[in-house]
Amino acid sequence: MKKQKAWVATFLLLILPLSLFAQGPMSGETKSDPARNISLSMPSAPAAPTVSALAVSSAFSQSTPAAAPWSLSFSSITRDFLKDAGEIWSYPFHIQTRDILPIASLAVVTGFLIANDEAIHRGFIQYRMNNSWVKAVSPFITQMGSYGSWAIAAAFLLFGRQGSKTLETGVLAWSAILQCGILTTFLKGMFGRQRPFWDNGVDRWSGPVGFFSRFGSGQLGRYDSFPGGHSITAFSLATVLAMQYRESVWVPILSYTMATGVALSRVTENKHWLSDCLVGGFLGCVIGRMVVLNHRSRYHILPTAGVVNGSLSFALTVSSR
Repeated sequence: MKKQKAWVATFLLLILPLSLFAQGPMSGETKSDPARNISLSMPSAPAAPTVSALAVSSAFSQSTPAAAPWSLSFSSITRDFLKDAGEIWSYPFHIQTRDILPIASLAVVTGFLIANDEAIHRGFIQYRMNNSWVKAVSPFITQMGSYGSWAIAAAFLLFGRQGSKTLETGVLAWSAILQCGILTTFLKGMFGRQRPFWDNGVDRWSGPVGFFSRFGSGQLGRYDSFPGGHSITAFSLATVLAMQYRESVWVPILSYTMATGVALSRVTENKHWLSDCLVGGFLGCVIGRMVVLNHRSRYHILPTAGVVNGSLSFALTVSSR
């Protein structure tokens, strides 16, 4: 029975973030309210007011100077980061009706896992002890939720050129990871959950008092288990990559497979309870989607065609909000 519960919980951990990814409509669709707040279902963003356009005549009847490619700047990145942070932290005051079901589902599953976390955790640790390949692979996979994720995001920045999708993906990945780090630190402090490697796997919740006792001698990392930091980081990065390269079949699959492996490795490495990883993964998906969709709403590129002075012309409209 214990093993069955562990496998059921593992299945839910894999399915819930993937179902969240599939909730929203395809990018490029529009919606009516340009001033929307973050939503767990996260519909695609609207087209924004036009600020510049480039018309190129196919008959070359007019000489039009080439427009500069859309680019990122420190000021725009900072402005967008602060806007996203504002939506994240104000979300509890703007819960939408369509978000009630995802929130309720997450609460039910999380409650079930918390009630059974100790037994589930023992099952995971026993499985690790009985399988040498888990002992060998788990320590490496778990790093993809920290150094590995940062390295991947940094690689996109390093190899991306100004105005390229690669650079854009790197900026969005770093933004999502930073947003997750700030939120996770706050939530860990609020809940103060004891990590499973203390007191032989006894689950305790101490709230802010326990969390701040980490500054005492030998207490570092004791009461900061919920939610999982590696899990939220891995799933936020996976969501950004999956949305940016959703035309590829393999990028979403590999991204979410990696993130799921990170979440499970946190349990086999005796660092987190399974419910920590579930909530962390869910939040990572939500924040990753929000960062990407908000970015698309602020910088909308729309190709158009028409006739100018009797000549067929093409236009590339870059919009911002």
